[in-house]
Amino acid sequence: MKILFLIEELGGGGKERRLVELIKGLCQNIQSVDLHIALSKETIEYKEFFALPIKLHRLRDRSNAGMLVEYSRLFKKIQPDVVHAWSFKTAFFSSLLKPVHRYKFVSGFIADTFGFSKLFGFLAKHIVFKSSDMVVGNSKAGLEAYKAPAEKGRVIYNGFNPARIVSSKKNQLYELGITTQYKVVMLANVSPYKDYQAFIDLAHKVLNVRDDVTFIAIGKVFPQYKELTVPYVDNKHYRIKFLGFRSDSDELIKDCDIGILCTYTEGISNAIIELMANGVPVITNDIDGGSKELIEHKLNGVICPKDKMQDELLFLLDNHEERNSMAKMATLRIYKDFSLHTMVHGYMNIYNSIMKQNRPNKKRNYS
Repeated sequence: MKILFLIEELGGGGKERRLVELIKGLCQNIQSVDLHIALSKETIEYKEFFALPIKLHRLRDRSNAGMLVEYSRLFKKIQPDVVHAWSFKTAFFSSLLKPVHRYKFVSGFIADTFGFSKLFGFLAKHIVFKSSDMVVGNSKAGLEAYKAPAEKGRVIYNGFNPARIVSSKKNQLYELGITTQYKVVMLANVSPYKDYQAFIDLAHKVLNVRDDVTFIAIGKVFPQYKELTVPYVDNKHYRIKFLGFRSDSDELIKDCDIGILCTYTEGISNAIIELMANGVPVITNDIDGGSKELIEHKLNGVICPKDKMQDELLFLLDNHEERNSMAKMATLRIYKDFSLHTMVHGYMNIYNSIMKQNRPNKKRNYS
């Protein structure tokens, strides 16, 4: 089976991490697949990607009409059995070209709960979803928010690769000058989807009442948020540190005590999964998103209104036994229900099932 993944770039975001882990899992566990990926931008943050047996196709980043031509040429060259689009833009192009190139089409861009604007909702309903053989989201809340058709919608939760757990005793945070007893981390890009102003406000409130905590932010800073983060980069603030994107984030978070996620929208958060897998309980704000499908309140983490996060954080900092209990339950939750094996085989089952559906004869020779 020849599978082609479409995404603009492999930056340091959640869906990019999810795609890289899926590719790794398919390469390691499935023998009968020929994997291809097409990128229209240069960025590849995940260095392990270059060691994977997948064929990389670089496309020119052009106007919409130009990109449609680029994708059409690529489909003609590769002749994929399955096209799996990871963004709405690539899904839209794939839906337009499907009648010409006759592949099976997985629309897999749903990873938050924003939903569509009126225009994009119309395009999704009448073009993208109509052409899709399957619509995959990483949370039930996401599929509902985007009004995916029930007969085509499938949930596949993010899978965590246990090989990413760092066993080294080397304390990276100490080497970065972070020596307080407690470390609180937010692992997310500084982007429009995350409420980093709330994280900063929370940090200042807690630091007004105790001096044994350092607040750490790990994630790429989008250009429009540089002004927000300037006071906290390059060790300018003694207890609030914005470290930017770090390829060694796995090593950094293992030395943290509590995770924070202040967000506007969320499907299933890779950041929450990574923290929980490392035994770091997470406090996140209560929104209509997928976090409730992952966190059981007060058992393996905390979901609360944004104005209650300070109280919950102070409680966990002061209650060692409660924090440790949550940490253990968090790890169990990930290994039980959010494994890489489950995610990989979930996608493979979808690819196999749509390949068995009736399809027109596919022409392999083009004039």
